[in-house]
Amino acid sequence: MTMVDLQRRFHAAVTSPGETAFEDWDPVLRPGLAVYRNAYRARLIECLRSTFEKTWTWIGDESFDAAAAHHLIVKPPQSWTLDDAGAGFDETLAQLFPNDPEVAELAWLEWQMQQAFIAADDPALDAAGFAALSKDFTEEAWASLRVSFVTGMRSRRVRTDCGAVWTAIATDREIPADILLAEARTLVVWRQGLSPRFRMLGSEAAGLETLQQGGTFGDMCETMVKRLGASGIEEAGRALGVWIAQGLVRRAEASAQQNR
Repeated sequence: MTMVDLQRRFHAAVTSPGETAFEDWDPVLRPGLAVYRNAYRARLIECLRSTFEKTWTWIGDESFDAAAAHHLIVKPPQSWTLDDAGAGFDETLAQLFPNDPEVAELAWLEWQMQQAFIAADDPALDAAGFAALSKDFTEEAWASLRVSFVTGMRSRRVRTDCGAVWTAIATDREIPADILLAEARTLVVWRQGLSPRFRMLGSEAAGLETLQQGGTFGDMCETMVKRLGASGIEEAGRALGVWIAQGLVRRAEASAQQNR
């Protein structure tokens, strides 16, 4: 057996879901190998605890460790860094806690905030830059305007106010009594400067989705008008201004001819 074969065999045994992973090894070696295997798993669980501190606090030691062990078995780390061990943990939790959707959504929020923190440094478009860009826009230019968002921004529809849970745990405040939302809403995560942030969107969520799917600002206005009536255009402009102020917008470009 070559060294490479031995290493592969050892790795397979250490990451195996079974408790008899070393039964075909030399009996003298089995106790030590079992200790190593347990230590390896414990280190990975500790890593997940560090990554998902709020989720760990929310569901408690026993439930979290069991979920973490299950996740590490079904989705063993494939990266060179332990920082990636938590990838997909929210999906695992969604399967394990189908009646408690806030568990997976809280884990998603924690994971995306960490991903936003390490995302590439995109120079965000500020209010002054956008004002200079758009000062001579015609109506056609506004309608053709396309917006791209910073690399670290992520969004998803959530059924619970997991952001309120995150905040309550982080600030040691009382958890809201009812965290189940009346209807699903869009939660956005990004980094402003060096600080990861999140916000639950209101009526502008449909407009954001339109832009994320490649639509223009004109398309966004149409979407907002369908939802809000005549005030939809004003709301679209307000929302775009808020996104720029909060550092979500990386670039804006109009393809239609501008007046000069």
